[in-house]
Amino acid sequence: MQYLINGQKPLQGMVSISGAKNASLKLIIAALLTDGVSRIDNVPRIRDVVSLLEIINYLGGEAKFIAKNTVQVENKLKSYHLPLEIGGKTRVSILLIAPLLHQFNQAILPNPGGCRLGERSVDRLIDSLKKMGARISYLSEDGYYHAKITKTKTAVINFAKKSHTGTELAMMFASRIPVKTVINNAAQEPEIDDLIVFLNQAGAKIKRQGQQILVTGKKRLSATQFKVQPDRIEAVTFIVLSALFDGRIMIKNVTLKSIMPFLKPFTKAGFDYQYNQEKQLLKIVQPKSIKPVSIVTAPHPGFLTDWQPLWTILMTQAQGSSTVHETVFENRLGYIQDLKRFGCKIDFYQPEVSAAEEVYQFNNYNPYKHRYQAIKIHGPTTLHNAYATMTDIRAGACLVLAALIAKGNSVISGAEQIERGYEDLLVKLTKLGAQARVVNSQ
Repeated sequence: MQYLINGQKPLQGMVSISGAKNASLKLIIAALLTDGVSRIDNVPRIRDVVSLLEIINYLGGEAKFIAKNTVQVENKLKSYHLPLEIGGKTRVSILLIAPLLHQFNQAILPNPGGCRLGERSVDRLIDSLKKMGARISYLSEDGYYHAKITKTKTAVINFAKKSHTGTELAMMFASRIPVKTVINNAAQEPEIDDLIVFLNQAGAKIKRQGQQILVTGKKRLSATQFKVQPDRIEAVTFIVLSALFDGRIMIKNVTLKSIMPFLKPFTKAGFDYQYNQEKQLLKIVQPKSIKPVSIVTAPHPGFLTDWQPLWTILMTQAQGSSTVHETVFENRLGYIQDLKRFGCKIDFYQPEVSAAEEVYQFNNYNPYKHRYQAIKIHGPTTLHNAYATMTDIRAGACLVLAALIAKGNSVISGAEQIERGYEDLLVKLTKLGAQARVVNSQ
């Protein structure tokens, strides 16, 4: 699928932020841990959600949209074996191991799919389940994880490095074990707090104490209803878009607290903002010129790695040079070559770090294999049209923004990537005045 975008058209108006992708996917899976029919509101209709619903239905469960943004889930799972051609559609499928183990005492799942941002080892996820009594092995001859459990047990889980998905899986599995589980060095993302509230509503007792999460589970959990928070990544996408168009776009359904790690460097760059708490409405106040500000990605409450490509395109319009140092994934700068097709002046470099194992969140840092974990951006740059390819969801958003401020017609292929994570993106953009449409949808 390709997008054809005619850039430099004046954009203005109001855009409403959809529900959080990363929260919705985990909540849908968590609903399979409950008895009865759970309802989840404000779920974005995106490809990753649709793929997950297809996977659950393939396994015999019932998961479907019953309204534009409401998903209903009932655990009627009939199979514990997920084939690669089904499970490989989305990386989140690996989390199905929690409800499958509790339902069947065994599970067979393929290596997960999703964005290729590096090795993204699932070892941290698997190790946490082993601590709670699961026996899991990966058979290279068939490419599947084979898991069994006969008896669960209390556990103390110590994540060597923060793991968003690892923390969620550990919580989900522990929520059905009627003993206390301790999760240390737990991830602190807002989406995890959504999951805590959901599981507590279902009957578990989960308490966060900073970077430690205490879980006291129950043998059975009850179905519940939950509303997903607004997507903080989509919110920042439109904040950056507004900043690139003189602040003429107002953003509705923004949870300010969830984007504060972005707003701190954003204000350092000269921007200000006005926020209406009651209406959850954000308006950007444009500076006379954009100041260059360097950022380093980090787990929450640091600068989110998913915001990194969006910051990069913003800094191409700053008055001077800035840097972006990626520490969460070892392969998240692959989009730079495509961004340079638009005329961006960006150089790769490798920062000197005193303790790489402490700085980088991925395993086994190798200074020769991972030579370029940072970029230097030279601005301001006038962009021209280009042909580019999306490599992942957030890189795709960066390239779309580049095309919108570039002169002339740009073609961006691999657009199915961005549709995995953004609901009705082209609809929202065209309502703001963009000239953007799908071409070559096969």
